Amino acid sequence: MKNIIAIVFACLFFSAFAQELSSQYDKIGRFNQGIAIVWKSGHCGLITQGGKEIIKPTYDKISGFGKDGIAYTWKDGLVGLINMQGKIIVPNIYGSISAFNGSFAITRKNGLAGMINKQGKVLIENKYEDIRVERNGIIRAVKDGKEVILDLKD
Repeated sequence: MKNIIAIVFACLFFSAFAQELSSQYDKIGRFNQGIAIVWKSGHCGLITQGGKEIIKPTYDKISGFGKDGIAYTWKDGLVGLINMQGKIIVPNIYGSISAFNGSFAITRKNGLAGMINKQGKVLIENKYEDIRVERNGIIRAVKDGKEVILDLKD
């Protein structure tokens, strides 16, 4: 009986001090690495466990964050990248961005392939019909129906 009274008292005591941190959202996803996706009026954004908004709900979709702290965002049919601090790494300008293969990803824009790094720097402009990276690091691209070998220079 004493345990029940203690539990009821504790619930009443702590509920008197509870504060809603994120009541403005329609739905809150699971927290992963201290960040959750939130939805409002059909758009999504990000908040911290403390309820601080990192990104306002303006995206159509946000992926989960990878080990590298990067997430994909979709807006108006285009994809971009953000980091866990809410900084836009790549704006939503690409038709697609592949998964990162080491430090780079292949992008497609207006039907043409290019390549970016994890900092969002364009390594290869989107002007090739196709780009493939071989295991040995050789980059093959197709332009005007002809295959070329590309060299990444800093």
